[in-house]
Amino acid sequence: MPATDQAIPAIEALLDGNAEATTLDPWCGQKTTVQLGALSVDVLATSAATAYVRSLFTPASPLWNPSPATTAGPAATMRCLTLPYAQVAALAKRVRHRATGSPSPVLMHVHAPAAWHQLSPGPVLLTDPGVGIAPQVIVRHPDGYTVITCDDTDATMNAARHLREIGYRRAEDDGWVCLHASAATLDGRGILIVGDSGAGKSSLALALAAAQGGAFLSNDRTMITTESDAAPRAVAMPGPIRLNGGTLQALGFAGARQWDLTRPKPATDTDWQTFHGASKLHILPAEWHERTGTPLTPDATVDLIVFPQIVQDAEELHLQVARSGPARELLAAQCMSPGDDIYVHDWLSIRTSSTERLADHGARVLDALAGRPAVSLRFGTRTPYAAVTAALRASLDDQTPRT
Repeated sequence: MPATDQAIPAIEALLDGNAEATTLDPWCGQKTTVQLGALSVDVLATSAATAYVRSLFTPASPLWNPSPATTAGPAATMRCLTLPYAQVAALAKRVRHRATGSPSPVLMHVHAPAAWHQLSPGPVLLTDPGVGIAPQVIVRHPDGYTVITCDDTDATMNAARHLREIGYRRAEDDGWVCLHASAATLDGRGILIVGDSGAGKSSLALALAAAQGGAFLSNDRTMITTESDAAPRAVAMPGPIRLNGGTLQALGFAGARQWDLTRPKPATDTDWQTFHGASKLHILPAEWHERTGTPLTPDATVDLIVFPQIVQDAEELHLQVARSGPARELLAAQCMSPGDDIYVHDWLSIRTSSTERLADHGARVLDALAGRPAVSLRFGTRTPYAAVTAALRASLDDQTPRT
C-alpha cells in the first residue's frame, strides 16, 4: 500500500536507531524478487514500481532477472517508500541536523550529486538540494537499503535504477565491462555498434533488429565479458531507448508519439522531432517489442563490431573493414573505466574490486573485441535502412560465415 503520514514516525524512529527496517514493511507495498547475477534481492515497493522493475529487466538475462526461479532466501532487501516532497525534504533536514562528521560526497548519476551522512544507526545518503533534483533519502542496513523518494514522475523508476546500480557493480566484480554501445543480432549473430552520442547507434540497432532474423539486444550501454578463447559476450545494461522524431520517422514509426509509455513524452514545443533534438522519447525495450513486434534477445556473442557515422540530409552508404589497431582505440574511447569523467561513483559501495583489477578487466575485454571482425559504416539520414541492413548482413556473412 502507498506510504502515508502514519509512516513518518516509523521512519524517524529508524533514523534515530529506535526501530528496525522491517517496521516499514506495511507502507512499502508489494514484494517482488529479482536476481542480479548471483545476488537475490527482495524488493518491497508500489505495484507501479515493481511493474517497472519487471519491464526494465525484460528480457531476463544472466545479469538481470526479474522473475528468478528460486526458493532460496534473499541475500538483500530493498524497501521503497514514496512521500510528498515536503515530507522527504523534512526527513533530509533531520538527517543533516543529526549527522556527525563531514559528509562523504558521491555521484549517483552524471548530474546527480549526493553525499553519505553518518548517523548513530548507520550511513544515510541524501541528494544534493542545490542542483534542482528531488530530495531522496537512502538508509543503508546490514541486509540492504531503505529508499525514500518523492511521489513524482520518477517514483516508479527509482527502485529499478538502484537495483541496476547494484547489478552493475556486482557485474564489474565478475569481469564484465560496460561500453557506450548498442547491439542487435542477425540470425543469432551479435553486432556491437560502438560510437559517440548521435552517431546512429540506437537507430541502427533497431533497424537491424527489425530485419528478417533480427533481434534487439541493447541501447547505448552494453555489458561485455570474455573467457579464455571464447568470443566476447554481450548483455544489455537495462535502460530506455532514447529516440527523437526524425529517427522514428526514418524507422517507419512516426506514430510513436501517440504511444502510451511509462516515461512522459517530450513537450510539443521542444526540438525532439528533429534528428538531433536534445529532447527524446524514452521507450523501454519491452515497450518497443509490444508496439512494434520487434524481437528481443537477452544476450549474444560479438560476431561483428560496427563504428557508425550518420550524415544529416544525405543518401549515401559507405562501408569498409576496420583494422584492429585503430579499432581498439575507438573501442577504448567508449569503454567505461574509473578514469572517465562520466564513470559515476560506486555510490552504494557494492563493488569489491580494486581500480587496478577493473583496469585489467577492461584491457582484457578490449583486446578480445579488437580481435573481432569490425567495419566502419557511413550512412545518411535519407539512406533507406533496408540498404544499410543488407550491407551489414553481407559484411557479417563475409567475415563470420554461418555454420
